[in-house]
Amino acid sequence: MRILAIDTATTTGSVALTDGEKVVGEYLLNIRATHSERLLPALMRILEDGEWSGSDIEGLAVATGPGSFTGLRIGVATAKALAYTWQKPLIGVTVLEGLAFQVGFAADWVCSIVDARHGEVYGRLYRINGLPEPVGDYWAGPVAEFLQQVLDAAVGPVCFCGDGAMAYWDIILEAAGERARRPASNSIELRASSIALLGRQKLLAGERHDPLTLAPMYLRLSEAERKLKARCAAGR
Repeated sequence: MRILAIDTATTTGSVALTDGEKVVGEYLLNIRATHSERLLPALMRILEDGEWSGSDIEGLAVATGPGSFTGLRIGVATAKALAYTWQKPLIGVTVLEGLAFQVGFAADWVCSIVDARHGEVYGRLYRINGLPEPVGDYWAGPVAEFLQQVLDAAVGPVCFCGDGAMAYWDIILEAAGERARRPASNSIELRASSIALLGRQKLLAGERHDPLTLAPMYLRLSEAERKLKARCAAGR
């Protein structure tokens, strides 16, 4: 099954083409340029270099979040538009599940963490048993509280991945000590090829998302929305 995948959840944006379990191509950039500037050129380039067109693609996969509010909207909207235009099946994959799938080789327990800034993270703990199996609910809040929950639930070593693991590695080491594991630097942040490969498995299992209704997963209000809510509350 030929999959086109998109990830624009964080500053590290990427697109990938996979054919079955083979990665045909992947473009990844970890720079400050906005996804609105680089996503479409990256898509056009990878399709041209892979010698694929819309008719060659059998499914689309997109990282749905949590992550950057603007980045997620760009990636999800683009994937929805392509799926609708090409009339191809679409599957959304959460960033946290994609990360756990990507580093599932590293430990029986994987903790996916996305940096939400100001000492807070989005996260979830997974037990690796073939595919990642979630343990507990999604988390959005202070990193120290999340780590305590993770270490209480997991048994033995835990592999921490995602840009949140990079941002708060000292705090993770202090909390987890010798139980903390970290994958190689080229695997710690999400890659679109992982979204493609996991998305393929979901599509083959019969999972689908409607291109008209698929929405990003935010887990909390944006900073602008929180400030507006606080001003409204203060004005009462």
